[in-house]
Amino acid sequence: MIDGEHDKVDEILQLTRENNRMLHSMHRRMIWSQIFTFFYWLVILGVAGWSFYYFQPYLEKYLTTYQSIMNRFNEMEADSKGLPSNFQDILDKMK
Repeated sequence: MIDGEHDKVDEILQLTRENNRMLHSMHRRMIWSQIFTFFYWLVILGVAGWSFYYFQPYLEKYLTTYQSIMNRFNEMEADSKGLPSNFQDILDKMK
């Protein structure tokens, strides 16, 4: 081989090895990134689940209160439909 060709082959070999190291490094970082992302979402979903479990009794209490208030409003609305629609009707009935 000619000296120039030998230097080029050595340079290509060196660049190939450097490329290989970079690719392995990128692959390792990708795997660690996926692992940390998995734990990140695991923590977020765990906190959300724990929060729901912890606050569920309070939420049920407020939901029950809200439903009773809405039922009372519906009863009042149903009761008001039997009343005269305007004040003049009331005065006419009083005569």
